[in-house]
Amino acid sequence: MHQGFITIMVGAFASLLICPGASAAPKLKLHAVAIDPLIKVFQDDKVAGEKHGSADAARGEHATFQVVVTSSPVELKDLHCDVTTFTQTAGTGQLLETNVRYVGYVASSYSGSKPASDQLRPAPAMYPDPLLETTSTYVAAGSNQPVWITVNIPIDAEPGDYMATSVLTAKLFGVDTSTTIPLKLKVYPATITKTRLNVTNWFQMWHRGDQPMPEKFSPAWWDVMRTYIRNMAEHRQNWARVETLWLLKYTGSAANGDLKIDFTNFDKWVQMLVDEGMEKIESLQYAWRGGKWEEPYVVEIHDGNDIDYKGRRVPVDSPEAEEFYSVLFPAFHAHLTEKGWLDKFVQHVGDEPVVKNADSYTTASNLLRKYAPGIPIMEACLAHNMVGAIDIWVPTVEHLGQDFKFYQERKAAGEKVWFYTCVQPQGEYANRFIDLPLIKTRLLHWINYRYDIDGYLHWGYNFWRPHPWDNTADGSKLPGGDTHIVYPAKDSLGIVESIRWEAMRDGIEDHELLSQLGEKNPEAAMELAKKHVLDFDKYNTDVEAFRATRKTLLEALSKE
Repeated sequence: MHQGFITIMVGAFASLLICPGASAAPKLKLHAVAIDPLIKVFQDDKVAGEKHGSADAARGEHATFQVVVTSSPVELKDLHCDVTTFTQTAGTGQLLETNVRYVGYVASSYSGSKPASDQLRPAPAMYPDPLLETTSTYVAAGSNQPVWITVNIPIDAEPGDYMATSVLTAKLFGVDTSTTIPLKLKVYPATITKTRLNVTNWFQMWHRGDQPMPEKFSPAWWDVMRTYIRNMAEHRQNWARVETLWLLKYTGSAANGDLKIDFTNFDKWVQMLVDEGMEKIESLQYAWRGGKWEEPYVVEIHDGNDIDYKGRRVPVDSPEAEEFYSVLFPAFHAHLTEKGWLDKFVQHVGDEPVVKNADSYTTASNLLRKYAPGIPIMEACLAHNMVGAIDIWVPTVEHLGQDFKFYQERKAAGEKVWFYTCVQPQGEYANRFIDLPLIKTRLLHWINYRYDIDGYLHWGYNFWRPHPWDNTADGSKLPGGDTHIVYPAKDSLGIVESIRWEAMRDGIEDHELLSQLGEKNPEAAMELAKKHVLDFDKYNTDVEAFRATRKTLLEALSKE
């Protein structure tokens, strides 16, 4: 995380200066600007600042600088940025792993039914988001091009001030011209080794937008999955889900008394999650709405005919449900115990139950309680008349605020409470939507600290729709940025990160620093959190004020 307030003016345009006495070659001057990376810079923004950048960070986190080049009045070709090694100004410490990327722009056609009052721009518009890993880029005349510079600070970095130089070079009228911007980084003694906040973003392995996926369960398919999981872990995600029912292979049937279950692909999936550092595994739900939103749940059952892994669905209280789960769940429980994974697992039953289908949800939940006791049940929920059926409650941040007393009671009873965001809530609530100020994504995890909430869930790591690079919204249903926080690489089976993904990671690291201070001085930590989370839907999003709070936090943690 970063990051001191950066406003550096390298310039907002390219000018031609004729030297006195010279009759021919003009002297070309490159101008650029650097702005705090919590500020989203649009292509036509007017930007200004200072001629230096600064950042504050703890050891073990990330520092980010955003340098913005503007091409007015002429185009820039082959713009690229090189950054020297960050070197300690007093001492011998050095920071490596500086990563330079270019902020790309993507469209969104939909801003939701209730846009926030601080919405940056209404859709349709082009928004800064993906972080392009190219060696250089083109900047059209009159356009801004942000450059994103990230420093991964080692845990054992020597505290102190570090300096580096960013060198920006481009062709103006076919002539190379460049400028340099000094970057100052202050590393504090405060240290993050790992983060304690529980975080999950659900991911899928079905498609890559417009690109074909490798054959299911082929070596290349597993390689793609490892890329996703590793990227999540690098961004401080520590929970991930497994599509249990769709990974198992079945022979025979429960009805005939000869159902057999092959866990081979399930084991490979889970082992990869464990190997890449996931601390907890969420098993995909086995109950689904029968149709409309408030209809009762039905459960999924399988047998040897399920060559496409889809199974069929039956009422939760049917004999078929009892037959199938009386075999599956004991086998599942025994297998997790044998593998040493039982304490890592939680189970989803049926996503987002509401008041009118809570009874069928509870009936489905009781199947797990009966046949696989001891596996906690976790659920994104829009109601709370299911006490006894859920162990980890995950309301939206809006419902969390509305029913906060109830959720405090559940915590007092020994249960866990998370919150989630997705297409809802909208309006003034913090979320990951692409049209919101970036600080509202980062403050999601200040909400976790402010209200002592155990975790955060989002459904969309990579649920790409067709043409994800052309439109980040899904028709008139899902606002821009809701379905995904990374992009499918166009020229490989990898992924392209986003500035929202960086802000979310930084917020998780903020939460860890607040938690560390809370262990030493709870009142001071809460006072800092309350500076920016005023209520569940009210925040102080002033970036300069946020940087000052972060600096106070780092200083408090660095005192002897």
